[in-house]
Amino acid sequence: MRQKTARSLPAPEGNPVTDRLVLASRYQECLRRLSRAVDRLHHADLGEKLMEIAKCMDRMSYDIAVHDAGVEVLRRAARLIGTVEAMVDRKAKASILH
Repeated sequence: MRQKTARSLPAPEGNPVTDRLVLASRYQECLRRLSRAVDRLHHADLGEKLMEIAKCMDRMSYDIAVHDAGVEVLRRAARLIGTVEAMVDRKAKASILH
């Protein structure tokens, strides 16, 4: 007996400009959230810088979406977010233990 296999259709390709705008917006929100978290851990200087980056990304979102260099900006923002999230997790765990 033959089994019917579900064929998955490839995901439709969206508009790259729209995709970059959405991603930039999500990164901005993430940077703002991390800024508040870092402020609570008494790293106000880092919190201010993260908020500055979020505001710059907001102002530059059209350029990020339209130009090819925007991909690199998004890539670096993603790395920054990952690094800061790891630091916040470590600091939060350390504060619970002490």
